[in-house]
Amino acid sequence: MGWVRKPTIWGGVCTACGSRLDHLHEAWLDGAGVVRCLACGPGEGRLPEDALATEPPRPGPSGAPRGPRREAAPGLEAPEQATDRALAELLAEGSRVLAGRAAPDGRPIGHVVVARSGVWAVESREWAGRVEYRPTPTSNGRHRLLVGGVDRTTEAEAVAALAESLATLIGSATPVEPALAITLGDWNLASLPSLVLNRPFRHGDVWIGPPRLLVARINAAGPLEPAAVERLSALLEERLGRR
Repeated sequence: MGWVRKPTIWGGVCTACGSRLDHLHEAWLDGAGVVRCLACGPGEGRLPEDALATEPPRPGPSGAPRGPRREAAPGLEAPEQATDRALAELLAEGSRVLAGRAAPDGRPIGHVVVARSGVWAVESREWAGRVEYRPTPTSNGRHRLLVGGVDRTTEAEAVAALAESLATLIGSATPVEPALAITLGDWNLASLPSLVLNRPFRHGDVWIGPPRLLVARINAAGPLEPAAVERLSALLEERLGRR
């Protein structure tokens, strides 16, 4: 597939120079999840007939360091880094984040977030390709999570089990929400209306979306007062292991 110049819905990092691209920053993208900034232009490969002409390269500061290239995830941040950044930039004041923890049974949890909306078990996955949530020919009408044509429903449901483990650990009526952040997904046009309205997909109890959209959901109003947020974060800090 050729290169296309369009806004990056959830940002990324240029594979050529390492510059960071913010939300809706216009860039060159190919069909494999690779991103290049306008200054660097598209990489090798045929340009589509309707592609816009690239802008001439802009000289950067002399001696400016270039960012690292990530072989496993060309053009975008590693999954937990993308989620870390979204939490650092967008999470509501007074919320608390515990990163790199382990459930009582030893299963890793990428991020545990305590906010006014409740306690969240957030897992991040570096899955590339089109993200779809729809029935499949073999699902008997039930919706499935497909990323790049691969059925990821079972892995999404595993995040719900992490939330159940946290609920048991807390031992109260505090809501515990599972969330799955997909950092390399190509969110298709059919999903854009929901994403723009801050409505992630939801499979059972599991919220599914890009990191920034999930943080917006975490910031929603909820039943916990600031004192409860502090109490629960201290309790989880004490009881959760580190992976």
